[in-house]
Amino acid sequence: MKKIFFLAILFFGTLYTTFGQPNPAQKVHKVFLNYLEQKLPLTPQESVQMRPLVETYFLELRNISKNNFDPLLKEQKRIELKIQYRNSFTPIIGQERANRFFVEEQVFRKKIREELKSRSQPERE
Repeated sequence: MKKIFFLAILFFGTLYTTFGQPNPAQKVHKVFLNYLEQKLPLTPQESVQMRPLVETYFLELRNISKNNFDPLLKEQKRIELKIQYRNSFTPIIGQERANRFFVEEQVFRKKIREELKSRSQPERE
């Protein structure tokens, strides 16, 4: 009986730690949304409306990268996706800020790459 109890605690404890940790991609999305709110300046209402669209945009963008191996086809699908989402963003934040969204996305990605590169390089003394 003690063995069963011990195994049950071990099993559920493992599940708790597995499901309890946030997805790193979700953390980056939250940081990006905060960055976006500052760079575009979004009102609270605009932010609430943009959040689910941005999350689905990133999900679809990731699926394009996973499912397409031809670089030209991948780039074409990315552009089509950006046009589609620009049309979705325009009623919420306007044409100018919808275009700036993609510029700020590239700036943010560059900053993330630089940060990861600096973390991977050992510090020189």
